[in-house]
Amino acid sequence: MTASPIFERSDRWLEMRSPLGHTAVSTRARFARNLTGFPFAPHARADVLERIERFLGEAVGRAGAFRDFERLDLASLSVVERKFLKESRLISKEMETGTRHCGVYVSPDTLASILVNEEDHVRVQVLAPGLALESAVERLSEMDRALGEVVGYAWSEHYGYLTACPTNVGTGFRASVMLHLPGLAMLSRVDAALQGVAQHGMTVRGFYGENTEYAGDFYQVSNEVTLGRTVESLVEDLRLVLLRVVEREEEARIELFRHHAVPTRDAIWRSYALLSHAVRMESAEAMRHLSRLRLGIDQRYFRDLDHHDLNRLVVEIQPAHLELRRLAQGETLSRDELRAAYLRARIHKAADEN
Repeated sequence: MTASPIFERSDRWLEMRSPLGHTAVSTRARFARNLTGFPFAPHARADVLERIERFLGEAVGRAGAFRDFERLDLASLSVVERKFLKESRLISKEMETGTRHCGVYVSPDTLASILVNEEDHVRVQVLAPGLALESAVERLSEMDRALGEVVGYAWSEHYGYLTACPTNVGTGFRASVMLHLPGLAMLSRVDAALQGVAQHGMTVRGFYGENTEYAGDFYQVSNEVTLGRTVESLVEDLRLVLLRVVEREEEARIELFRHHAVPTRDAIWRSYALLSHAVRMESAEAMRHLSRLRLGIDQRYFRDLDHHDLNRLVVEIQPAHLELRRLAQGETLSRDELRAAYLRARIHKAADEN
């Protein structure tokens, strides 16, 4: 187990109560920025990337707002540790390789981070529980201003912030909200509910973002257009679209328990039976069954479990989280056996027998 305390205090957002937490799991907002005088990261030589990394490290150190941030050198971390950071949403899938003079600075509460030499020189990001676009953007903007005071951002009077990918040019802003949509999924209406998202300049991604699979009825909705728009208008449009999807999910859950009560209850309790008794369980299967339990919480089927407990379980059963726990505790169980044991211990006594 690594000595860095980041791995012990990550996922703090899971402990926080959140608005619309029954459907909106988490919010992430970020700004993509690049430095003047340097080529974009994908086109930079290794020695230039090293200079950028060193320059940004000095800049972060000079900015008082980041005095308590911890730096993690991704190249020095193990494959499992980098995967853990991705599962905790502290770094992106692209940074998981850790091979290109890239690093990350993480706030003490692990809700904010600065990514260096990903697709862009700098990506400042904030994570928050539930549907919390406004508060996440407020903190993000403060971080962006603080860093912008000590570095020069690549900027065009005509286009705005210049980025490696044309879709980020302009504000460089991207926000995404993780939604849990088991009601729509069980009624086969997810596609219909999300059909209009693209018409509003938004997109739907998988559990870990772009180019990742959907899992456990979790979907990330994010803005795709940044050019010619203000951050405020992008946030407002995304919020309105998300609220409409949440409303359709709430209607679907009501319909399930009103008109399809027996098959819905059967699906939930079958998932409970497997989660509380299985000896081995793969990640994808566990996600499917936890999704059903999260649906059952609305009906008060389980004591000592709420939506936030299920959020934590969804993260803590991910491969790298389990692997680091296994290494730290000297476990001899396989990862699938350890996952099943962990779920049994947490879920077996959660059902309300009354």
